[in-house]
Amino acid sequence: MGPGRVLLFLASIFPFARPGAATELHSLRYNVTVLSRDGSVQSGFLAEGHLDSQLFVRYDRETRRARPQGQWAEAVLGAKTWDTETGDLTENGKDLRRTLTHIEGQKGGLHSLQDIQNCEIYEDGSTGGSRHFYYDGERFLSLNLATQEWTVAQSSRAQTLAMNFWKEDTMKTKTHYHAMQADCLKKLRRYQKSRVAVRRTAPPMVNVTHSEASEGNITVTCRASGFYPRNIALTWRQDGVSLNHNAQQWGGILPDQNGTYQTWVATRIRQGEEQRFACYMEHSGNHSTHPVPSGKVLVFQSQWLDIPYVLAVAAAVAAAAAVAAIFVIILYVLCCKKKTSAAESPREKREQFLEMSS
Repeated sequence: MGPGRVLLFLASIFPFARPGAATELHSLRYNVTVLSRDGSVQSGFLAEGHLDSQLFVRYDRETRRARPQGQWAEAVLGAKTWDTETGDLTENGKDLRRTLTHIEGQKGGLHSLQDIQNCEIYEDGSTGGSRHFYYDGERFLSLNLATQEWTVAQSSRAQTLAMNFWKEDTMKTKTHYHAMQADCLKKLRRYQKSRVAVRRTAPPMVNVTHSEASEGNITVTCRASGFYPRNIALTWRQDGVSLNHNAQQWGGILPDQNGTYQTWVATRIRQGEEQRFACYMEHSGNHSTHPVPSGKVLVFQSQWLDIPYVLAVAAAVAAAAAVAAIFVIILYVLCCKKKTSAAESPREKREQFLEMSS
């Protein structure tokens, strides 16, 4: 993972969920980042787009073009799409560079401004959208694109940045932001329709494991992987009845590199009662029940909050908390990295591109 991808990954792990909202069905998100050094805004920018959490477009700073990422994007979306994405990302990059100039003035050192735009379609048919602005990795301003409501972080630094932002943003009316939301949703519907047209339903592979006994309890974990589309129901049942929400732990529905998804659910039960519990899965009209395996199962020693996937999530949260500490280091690497494309052979360029796309 190169520095640019690290930068965009750090931004992608911040939460975007609406409290109390309907379950998200589909989403489209763009991350755009610009940099400044000693008060001078750099000419280039970083940009990526994600459809349902799957990377599908990245801006190539060498060619100044939007490039497809993943088999679906390369195979289905045509040249017109990439022309449109190139124009939109370029315009967003210019707009963000102009904003960075106004909000920071002549500050010395290395700084960044990041704009994360997101739109969603929910299962109940409602839609939502937001924009989040980060300065040096710290979110200072958010906009709900559906309600046009702004939210400013509580720190004095965020208040100052927001005031400077609004001074520069006076030409943008509510009509502008409504159009932005409409354009994002239009893209989301079109891209999703194109993807569904070429994707077959992929059933999940379900695997049930349990931990070693500890104080008479074991943790049973049900993992589903390799499924498409994204929506899935996975829950533990006791004697055929689903356990309540508080008795279970769920992992998020996470994307795999092959375009499918994975998730898990775990619960803690008394040793010797394994036969009373089973994992119930429902996906795309199909359902199945998976009992807890008997006998010794080779898994990690586990407590209720100590299963591997929870540790992975905890690591991601810790990474988010450390953004402020490592952000400047990452940006320094980005700005100081010398361009070597002129000296690279076509084979080396291809290998570098494949590495960035993996």
